[in-house]
Amino acid sequence: MNDALDRIGFAATAACIAGGILLHAAWLPATLLGTYVIVIALSAALILSGRKPLPAPLRIGVMLLLAALVVRTFGNPFGREAGSALLLGMLAAKMLETRARRDARVVLSATCFVALAGFLFDQGPVQVGLAFLVVVALLATMALLADPRPRPAAQALARLREPATVGARYALLAIPFAIACFVLFPRLDSPLWGAPTDAFGARTGISDRMQPGMLSSLALDDTPVMRVRFDGEIPRPADRYFRGLVFWWFDGSTWAGKDALASFDQPPVLVAADAALAYEVIIEPTDQRWLFLLDAPAAAPAGATLTGDFQARRDSPVISVARYAASAHLDYRMQPELPRLQRRLGLQLPEGNPRTRALAERWAAESGGDARAIARRALDLFNAEFIYSLEPPLLARDAVDDFLFETRVGFCEHFASAFAFAMRAAGVPARVVVGYQGGFVNRAGGYLVLRRADAHAWTEIWIEGEGWVRVDPTAAVAPERIAESARAQLDLRAGAEAPGWLSLLRQRSDLFGYWWNRSLIEFSALRQREMLQSFGAPPDQRVLVALLAVAALLTLGLASWWLARQQSTGDPVLAEWRRFRGRLARAGVEVLAQLGPRDLEARAVASLPGLAPAIASITEAFVDLRYRRAPAGDGVDAERLARLRRAIRAFRPPRVRRGRIRRQ
Repeated sequence: MNDALDRIGFAATAACIAGGILLHAAWLPATLLGTYVIVIALSAALILSGRKPLPAPLRIGVMLLLAALVVRTFGNPFGREAGSALLLGMLAAKMLETRARRDARVVLSATCFVALAGFLFDQGPVQVGLAFLVVVALLATMALLADPRPRPAAQALARLREPATVGARYALLAIPFAIACFVLFPRLDSPLWGAPTDAFGARTGISDRMQPGMLSSLALDDTPVMRVRFDGEIPRPADRYFRGLVFWWFDGSTWAGKDALASFDQPPVLVAADAALAYEVIIEPTDQRWLFLLDAPAAAPAGATLTGDFQARRDSPVISVARYAASAHLDYRMQPELPRLQRRLGLQLPEGNPRTRALAERWAAESGGDARAIARRALDLFNAEFIYSLEPPLLARDAVDDFLFETRVGFCEHFASAFAFAMRAAGVPARVVVGYQGGFVNRAGGYLVLRRADAHAWTEIWIEGEGWVRVDPTAAVAPERIAESARAQLDLRAGAEAPGWLSLLRQRSDLFGYWWNRSLIEFSALRQREMLQSFGAPPDQRVLVALLAVAALLTLGLASWWLARQQSTGDPVLAEWRRFRGRLARAGVEVLAQLGPRDLEARAVASLPGLAPAIASITEAFVDLRYRRAPAGDGVDAERLARLRRAIRAFRPPRVRRGRIRRQ
């Protein structure tokens, strides 16, 4: 058998590899993606033009170049992103030496793993649908490579139709077993392996440091971060503050909060004046341990702890879609008594920014040290002369002075940073909080959606007798930002408000994503045990294994029956012959699978001598149609097939049942 890979087979293989690489296009850097496509295109150009493959030294050089490009892009070859990118590069380089069917099968098998690796980055419905199409293409190409017949280029599309049907059929046959594996495969309470944390920033765009421009870069990003469903009414926009990180340290340009409270163990103290509001959050992967809770958190969610400054820290990073239940108080006093260490942290200031220091000291002197009066002076300044903008100018070395007295243009992080610095300079403990604010209500699903564009920074100051009080200086400059998200305000100012049907379509689409995450992605070991208990089965992994084995046997049996049926109906001549064999068996003739047509004829005539002419005529017609004269083209002679079908329908031997002979 010729093992050479023809042009059609190579083109189909290259298309499958390109599809597998495109499954990673959402996260793969454009430089790497373009390089991989160029390598595959070069491979296709060489084989389709009939030229010889590149010499081995050049192929090795391309492979090393791709590996070096991956290391340069990610800094090292390890980790989820770098490892996946390296695999994609090696797969693209393999095409440069793919000339045989065996090579193509190896490449296609590796592409299956590439499609699976795509779920490390995205498990949404779009990714699943695209991966399914790639798998269908892979199976179709495998079927194409298994066919040794030559395929002229002029008949390429016609010859691809049958493998495409085979690939789709096999993929559909695998769906029942895939569903059984999803529901019944024993799940661990935590992932078998963890996706490593790449870099220092979360996938939400919020990191453990706040620098000028960090949040403004997210203002146009509509990617959902959280979906929140409340037990009661959804809070009004002014109350939708979801705190994440609390920043205490300031070096003049950057705020940081990582391990700020590691030196003391101060439990959170909250004095509530209202009933707790319960809600449930479905959060997208962040690769970080912190959670976002509605201010002020009543308690930490399961599997998380609440620090002394009300940061929720999870036991493990959020590497996949996660769901947690929480509750909050909207009317509260936070930490009415301020510990000495927190007071010292809340007043820490670096050197520099002398003009802001002098202004804050003057406010403190004129207000008699009243924290609220000092805060009002700062907010009045922001409200009178400052501009809220997504493109603030760069700041000088004394960033706070430059912002307050020169540029006066900034985003929420600029206002929160300058306000906290001024309050500290005036002797009022202050800290910066980063999280999300606002969001939009999905009316179709009745829940709140928070996107990356809703990332926000605000300030908390400590007031004697009241505790930590939230002060949002952005509200003084752009109060509409608190009522609506930054992205919504920009759309309104540009006159780009979405029409009603588009808004409804967007909400329906997000609702589908919400239920996808809730029902499929968030199907945990706990929910699996609850499902078993609801059906009366003990929540034991041995039961799951037994049920999975039964499901596998049933699925394989169903698939075997269906494939056998499709095989028989796929060949109309063979289907009629099997119908004839069945009628002989019901008449008492011993029909064995290994008997050929002539042997079966002899056995049938011996058992049914009165029907010998009909048996001989049908056998002769079958042998003549299937083994002797073939019509022009690839089809079956319809006239002869019709005569065979009529003869078999007219053949009605006596039927044997339970020792008696009965006429049909």
